[in-house]
Amino acid sequence: MPIKLLNQQVYYENGGNPFKGLHRWFSRKPLSFSRASVLASLLPGSISLEEFEYLLGIYSEGELEFLQKSGLSKEEKEKKIKSAVKLYKTPPGSKRIQKVHDYCEETWGTRTPVVLDAFAGGGSIPFEAARYGLRVYGSDLNPVAVVTMKAAMEYPLRFGPDLQVDIDKWVKWVGDEAKQRLAEFFPSNPSQGGEPEKVQNYLWAHTVQCLSCNSTVPLSPNWWLDRSPGAGKKGQWCAVKPIPNLEEKRVDFELIRGKKGKGTTILYHPDEQFLNPSEQVLGADDDKNVVRSSPSLGGSISEQDARTTAKNDLLEFDPNDYSTISRGVGKCPNCGNVIEDDVIKSQGQAEGLGHQLYAVAYKKGKGSLEFRIPTELDWEGFLNANDFIADSKNRNRWEASSFLPIQEIPSNTHRGPDMYLYGIYHWHQVFNPRQLLTLVTYVEIINEAKAKIQEECETEKAEKIASVQDDFEKVAELEDYYRAKVESISIYLGLVMDRCVDKNSRLTIWDTSAIKVNRASTTHSLNLMWNYPESSGDWRLWLWCAATVSDDYTKLCGYLGIEINLSNIQDIETHAEKTIQIDAASADSLYHISDNSVDAIITDPPYYDAVRYGELSDFFYVWMKANLQDIFPNIFINELTDKDREAISNPGRFRNMGASPEDLANQDYEAKMVLAFGEYYRVLRDDGVMTVQFNHKESGAWDTLAKSLIDAGFEITASWAVSTENPQNLHQAKKNSVSSTVLLVCRKRDPNAQQAWWDDLRPEVANLVESRAPEFEANDITGIDLYLSAFGPALNVFSKQYPILDSSGQEVRPEEAFAEARKAIANYRFRNLVQTETAGFDPLTQWYLLAWDAFKAREFPFDEARQLALAIGGFNVSDLAKTHKLLNSASGTCKLLTPQQRLKKRAFSLNDQEFTCHHLVDGLHAILALYQEEENLQLVRRFLKNTGLVSNDLFMKTLEVAFKVIPETVSEHQVLLNLWLGMDEIKAKVVVEQLEIPFQEEAQLNLFDS
Repeated sequence: MPIKLLNQQVYYENGGNPFKGLHRWFSRKPLSFSRASVLASLLPGSISLEEFEYLLGIYSEGELEFLQKSGLSKEEKEKKIKSAVKLYKTPPGSKRIQKVHDYCEETWGTRTPVVLDAFAGGGSIPFEAARYGLRVYGSDLNPVAVVTMKAAMEYPLRFGPDLQVDIDKWVKWVGDEAKQRLAEFFPSNPSQGGEPEKVQNYLWAHTVQCLSCNSTVPLSPNWWLDRSPGAGKKGQWCAVKPIPNLEEKRVDFELIRGKKGKGTTILYHPDEQFLNPSEQVLGADDDKNVVRSSPSLGGSISEQDARTTAKNDLLEFDPNDYSTISRGVGKCPNCGNVIEDDVIKSQGQAEGLGHQLYAVAYKKGKGSLEFRIPTELDWEGFLNANDFIADSKNRNRWEASSFLPIQEIPSNTHRGPDMYLYGIYHWHQVFNPRQLLTLVTYVEIINEAKAKIQEECETEKAEKIASVQDDFEKVAELEDYYRAKVESISIYLGLVMDRCVDKNSRLTIWDTSAIKVNRASTTHSLNLMWNYPESSGDWRLWLWCAATVSDDYTKLCGYLGIEINLSNIQDIETHAEKTIQIDAASADSLYHISDNSVDAIITDPPYYDAVRYGELSDFFYVWMKANLQDIFPNIFINELTDKDREAISNPGRFRNMGASPEDLANQDYEAKMVLAFGEYYRVLRDDGVMTVQFNHKESGAWDTLAKSLIDAGFEITASWAVSTENPQNLHQAKKNSVSSTVLLVCRKRDPNAQQAWWDDLRPEVANLVESRAPEFEANDITGIDLYLSAFGPALNVFSKQYPILDSSGQEVRPEEAFAEARKAIANYRFRNLVQTETAGFDPLTQWYLLAWDAFKAREFPFDEARQLALAIGGFNVSDLAKTHKLLNSASGTCKLLTPQQRLKKRAFSLNDQEFTCHHLVDGLHAILALYQEEENLQLVRRFLKNTGLVSNDLFMKTLEVAFKVIPETVSEHQVLLNLWLGMDEIKAKVVVEQLEIPFQEEAQLNLFDS
């Protein structure tokens, strides 16, 4: 397996997956990685690495011939030929496909072996198998995943690029109808010469009533509109400034636009629209704010602003300083009253949070995006929409047609109770009235479009059948063809609709650093936002989402290697028929697949509670059901996604059952995984192969996976680790996240395999893990990923025989093998770090240094801290916090304390007469804390001399290793650097390789944070 090459391909692919625009999915493996998984599972082990890379699509035939004849080393070959191919964009081509089929015929007895993934989810594995013309079964329990896979694979393979014409036609028809029907609810300000204004977005803040002064308070953590890099360069940062209006019991707004000041401030001249001489001064409030009449809703300006403008001086404004909500607690700008969290929630539950429009984003012609304060006309459009959707005749009509998503958000989910806190109990309530009207109107129009598509296809079909009426096989083919055509166009309209849902709710985000709308599903959660954008539903929303989704169809055809064919019934590429079957099915009930009929299973199973697919998908499912229930009645039979059969650990389903919900949820997950792998065992042929992708970082998840595989009758014959996760993903950013996926290659275990004793296997596990560790590191697998990658070799040994027993005759679980693997890696890494004898280093210091080496972050799961402590041995893990005060732990996570924090907890003393170096890490932290407090090298020098640390070689080696493992972004690293640069006695004994002194630039932390 070409690990480094795949790591590079995954890097290319991050953010560019062709499924990205089609529909949001919450865990989609890279296509390049999936392609390698499929080929590695099917091709014989005898082929060379170069030929494997050629069949992947990395090298051309000429490059392959050169590499095979060159006699160069692997490193020399990599330098000689550097491929610029991006696999995810590149279909393999007919010659490679032909060659793969030749190998498959030799290995499997068929040119097109059957490939299965019953946890298909985002569809990467079936997609890559289909690209090679294999027979593919892809299935998932989740209807959102099933529909997306059909759109991405079944229909492009069936109809080819020609269908794009029909998709575009009906997408445009829906958009045109929406523009006509919704225009009255999105009025534009009349043009006053020049280009007319086209509103793109309305920016809203949720509101509550102040119990002290009875004012309506808009809630927002800041009031930024545009702080994009482009705006900064042009001196046009933009925000709104809340203007108290106690007399009217409301908060008005002033538009602020200007250049960057100090930090996050804007330097500006007050907007002169508020100083028009024709405006009438109505009076002044107690704070001497001048209140003027204005045609806008924000028609007031402070007296200070007025005086400053008269002098032509610049004002300073920081949108972060005028926050009206922080950590769930609000503040009234009119009276300064604090609005407690429980008050906000009680108002939300009683009558729902209100909405205040505070800015409008628009364009004129081809100009750039501009902002203005809302007008009465903007507000009237919203009120009209509110009246229309509240009309009982309209609501009854929509509910009767199942167009309105009135399904209750389940209480036994993670998100449900959170939504309930603010009065959101049903899915239609996550939209403001006009957003809801927009989306329901789209549903209504899409259902009208489906009827017209059906009618049009019936007419075409009748004409075709008339010409072949005696050919029953041809008639059946035509019937099936036009049925699938109606399905395919309807699905694409539904996918456009779902993207509109994702971009237009009270959960969406206004990204001020890029002046765009971010999806509600940006992270692996659905969160109500205090302020949110609404897209103009009469044109902008549908047009923009349609361009993203429908344009992906032709790209997907290209990625599948399907060329344009203008015949009425699409012929697939001539090298071989590409067949794929996408089903809605649970992995534990593969009734549609017969015994021993599958040649290879490549699968990416769910990981405990890492992603709550069903819960997150309900947000989309309720709208997809409204659009597609008549097309797929068997798929959309339930009101919401099936969470009872979903193979995840969901404690919400097990509340109030007399036992720990977490324990019951884990048991449920484990039982489902056993059943799923049991089904995989049933359908896989006896000499078949199963490749499992897994990247959970908790050892408990690995233990469950391995136990399920072993109990189902599989052994793990090989393993690889590949970096597959995008470190820029929001759900991974700033976290100690696993970035590598381990591939476990499994085969049916010999039914005559004998039992074995763990004491005999233990040294074999340790030896194999240590022998593979340099290989993993050579492929850039480091940190926590290195420990997890070692689990594969451990399972190679552990799963060959069954059962594995300890000295008392009790069965040993895989977690024992993982503990041995972790210990082997810990020993290996510490030897590499110190580059000398490890004797004399106390266990606590080893743990501290290895924790930084493994996690590369101050915060990480407590279970991992515990496992690392067990691997090192010599102390009780609970003492890390209680006795040694090295960390704090809470809610399953722990955080390494800084030297100063440990000093405050009296973990050590800075008095050289009192200091005792029981642990080398205490000496390390003592000099770091001393320097941070005093910034005096002489005091550090004296401390080192008086305590004897300056002559302690193990202590100096500890400094050296700490410098290696503590990230440069951590304060301890900078202090170590200062000490090394300033103290010859340290510099003489501590080797710092390839030191680069960082250039200190002006800090701009949080400059573009929302």
